[in-house]
Amino acid sequence: MKNLGILILVWLLAVCCASGLGPHEVLVLANGQSADSVDIAKEFLRLRKIPEQNIVMLSLPRSVTDGQARMSPDEFTRLIWQPATLAMCERGLDDHILAWIYSVDFPIMITTSPEVSIQGLTFLRNELVNHEVIKDGTYSSLLFGGPHGLNDAPHYSQTFDVYKEWLQDEMPLPSMMLGYTGENGGTRKDVIDCLARGVSADCTKPEGTVYFVTSDDVRSKCRQWQFSDAQKELHAMGINSVITDNFPVKAEDVMGIMMGSALVSPGRVSRYLPGCMAEHLTSAAAVFHAAGQTKLTDWLKAGATASAGTVTEPMSIWTKFPNARFFAHYGAGCSMIESFFQSVRCPLQILIVGEPLSQPWADSAELTLSGLGFSMIVSGVLELSAGIKSGNDAHYGKYMVLLDGRLIGRISSIPGNMSTVFRLDTTRVDDGKHVLRVVAYRTGLVRSQIFTERIIIVNNGRGL
Repeated sequence: MKNLGILILVWLLAVCCASGLGPHEVLVLANGQSADSVDIAKEFLRLRKIPEQNIVMLSLPRSVTDGQARMSPDEFTRLIWQPATLAMCERGLDDHILAWIYSVDFPIMITTSPEVSIQGLTFLRNELVNHEVIKDGTYSSLLFGGPHGLNDAPHYSQTFDVYKEWLQDEMPLPSMMLGYTGENGGTRKDVIDCLARGVSADCTKPEGTVYFVTSDDVRSKCRQWQFSDAQKELHAMGINSVITDNFPVKAEDVMGIMMGSALVSPGRVSRYLPGCMAEHLTSAAAVFHAAGQTKLTDWLKAGATASAGTVTEPMSIWTKFPNARFFAHYGAGCSMIESFFQSVRCPLQILIVGEPLSQPWADSAELTLSGLGFSMIVSGVLELSAGIKSGNDAHYGKYMVLLDGRLIGRISSIPGNMSTVFRLDTTRVDDGKHVLRVVAYRTGLVRSQIFTERIIIVNNGRGL
């Protein structure tokens, strides 16, 4: 094959949502003993264009997934934490993975005292904290964006990569679950429909309404102090919200519901907009084997894109549930999972379920990449040029280059330059098929990103 010494320029346009957390920054965990778990994980990869390198197949016995879906800390270490972290490191992904995403058919509770959720122990990177701060809800997450009280000033919204730069080795490990299909859960179709809703919400800038529903129920009263300030913040962002003591029966514009009640009928809403988050702060929303209280999955089956609930008795402690500023983080362009973890101060007993990368208020942009030529076949050292076209004056100051899901370079762009030039030395990789992905990061605290991807065939004469 003739060496492409003179490169033919071709523009590759990717008109995409400039997202917060990116698909290359999540590790997707599937239970290889469950066909539904594997199929749903692969569908999530397809919908979100997550690199194939980023899925890890685990083998979990039915004893920890059936019934009440619980496991011991030792089982979590042996069956989930160790094999997942080992695979992440062996594949060279550990330098940019910022969150784990669990598919279905995983345990939801860890049998500590008091109990924590699988996401709680993941968040702590498998290092339990004092049981009193779990029980009392006094644990304070480093990702929590406030406020801590009525007169406390909140923090600016940030994406996970910005937190990682601040926190370094102290960065916790957020996670979400794509669905729950056990007792009182949804079906495989319910989960996949929910994932599709999350994707369809991206960059839509919805004109729906967030409903803060109040009542005399202690479940509601414990965080009603948050609603007024959250509403003011949303108003300044151009997002509609109402504080009401009436559930939005037959409403067709629901973008969010935050309330406190043991029993809810999510089906009374006529339409949940794609990307909607709805939850109802009650003790057993994620205790799926217990009767008497509405489950978080009822929201998802009715059309919401994500919901949350605790896996054990939390008492009416607001720190264990999303703060009303969830919607401010969401409106700032953060992803669903980033909005949750900036709004839950003590995320150790909560189970968050739904589509994690949904970003309705993110901006759209175009990433262009030139220098690869018309042929897929490349050799030698390539000089590539990447640039951004967007509808605003945003500057994309950093670029990340990945080959087959592995990070191979980071580049900073010069303010004012229309494009960023970098080199790709194909002689340093094996001949054959590879996937090149270039990611551009917008400057700011909500560091939205956009990427484009190209399949290349490297031929440096060493045999394909």
